Amino acid sequence: MKTIAITALLCASVVAISQAADWSSYDNARFGYRIDIPPGFSAVAEAANGDGGVSQSDNGHTELRVWGGYLTEGDFEAEVRWRIDQDVADGWNVTYQKQHSSWASWSGAKRERIFYERAIPACDGAVVYFRLEYKKSQLKAFDPVVARLVKSLRSRMC
Repeated sequence: MKTIAITALLCASVVAISQAADWSSYDNARFGYRIDIPPGFSAVAEAANGDGGVSQSDNGHTELRVWGGYLTEGDFEAEVRWRIDQDVADGWNVTYQKQHSSWASWSGAKRERIFYERAIPACDGAVVYFRLEYKKSQLKAFDPVVARLVKSLRSRMC
């Protein structure tokens, strides 16, 4: 019974996070993209090369990575296929993938973890990404957070 109450409380707090007005944003100068950062997450700790960085939830159980990079596989579609193949090679069971010429999303699970990744093409042969990784037990609770992240990820117009 105690576990059910704790799970319900966690779910309610994550839903509240997704709807809160005090989301912050991260703007990346190198690749020209922006994304909203949920309340209760740290500011993005940017990498030395300026491509993006990492933000973590206050409790350290959830990680949001954001970054940009240049195409290495020829085109956007091939780049996404390569990234999905890398996830599979790393032991993730990719259970969802959808691709369009202007975006791609995929997600999967490994042990007690879930990830959701989104990619969009950017200027000058670049791609920008976010990847949210969290506990499998919080899948439904993080759906609205993922939806907000997907909506907020934007690249400047070329």
